[in-house]
Amino acid sequence: MTEPRESAPKEIPKDFRPGEIRKVDFHGQEVIVIYLGANRYYALSARCTHLKCDLSKVGAVIREELVCQCHFSRFSLADGRVLKGPARSPLKVYKVEVRDDKIVIGE
Repeated sequence: MTEPRESAPKEIPKDFRPGEIRKVDFHGQEVIVIYLGANRYYALSARCTHLKCDLSKVGAVIREELVCQCHFSRFSLADGRVLKGPARSPLKVYKVEVRDDKIVIGE
């Protein structure tokens, strides 16, 4: 049996509720997966780039934005860019595909 590559996609069950934020491990990296409904899933790094607050606990989704409630940085779900500070660096965005009853996360 071969070992999975570090960059190999990760499959997780597609059992999210609309608005849910769930933290998953992606090859040792903390990643949050967000479901907006209508098969719209986003995957981003799980730590705010400002002070590393855990977005699976303090993140809130408002429309197409992720808000860190520690200090109210706002990030675009589509590309991770900072929409409003104090954060200055974007969140890493991961590729997400929906396949049958699974979500596939990749680099």
